[in-house]
Amino acid sequence: MLNYIFEAEAKSKSEAEESILKTLRLKDGDLRFETVESGKGGFLGITSKKPAVVRAFAVSKDIPAEKIIHGIVLTLLKKMGLDAEVVGMGDVDGKIYIELSGDESGIIIGKRGSTLDSLQFVLNLMVDSKIRHGRKIVLDIESYRDKREMALKRLSKSVAGSVIRSGKSRLLESMNPYERRIIHMTLQEEEKVFTRSEGNGTFKRVRIIPAKDKHKYKDVEKSGRERFPDDDLNESEIE
Repeated sequence: MLNYIFEAEAKSKSEAEESILKTLRLKDGDLRFETVESGKGGFLGITSKKPAVVRAFAVSKDIPAEKIIHGIVLTLLKKMGLDAEVVGMGDVDGKIYIELSGDESGIIIGKRGSTLDSLQFVLNLMVDSKIRHGRKIVLDIESYRDKREMALKRLSKSVAGSVIRSGKSRLLESMNPYERRIIHMTLQEEEKVFTRSEGNGTFKRVRIIPAKDKHKYKDVEKSGRERFPDDDLNESEIE
């Protein structure tokens, strides 16, 4: 059985159900509701009344995948105590892109996008592959990923210039496969340097190396171009 796709709180069960249908823009027959908390009145009017908590499960095969994903995203954010809303969702290059917006964008992004990557990883686990038709989900907020890509391109060109002038290689900060690929692709046409990923695991570091040192690396083709490590060629995001 599939996991629930949305959870809502309200003063009563009926209000919670109405809230779910309104948020996801679905009809009553599209979902099955499960009551987690029926809502209780406060003791002798002294303590606060507990809200009703209702979970929704998809029962109709006609529900668009985007609406199911929308509900799961909002529920995940709420469970983590993060305030944000989905402002855009669409299929781009065979991936499902979700754009968030909220006052806590800095918290959601985290250090160099680490929290955003973690949320994206969890989201891809939570949404059944059949629902997303095998497509990967890319999560973004306030266009962070586009801004990060432009910053990495500027960084790679700046460091490459320094390497060319000094004749010494430079090692960049640890990055995920998506970010490392940006560095590799940005500098692949630069004949005076080449790039390599170093380290183990998902997060590795890219080294930018002057072309004169290519003889030191056995995995560099005779043409002087680097054969990118498989993970940097094939992984465009954290899954």
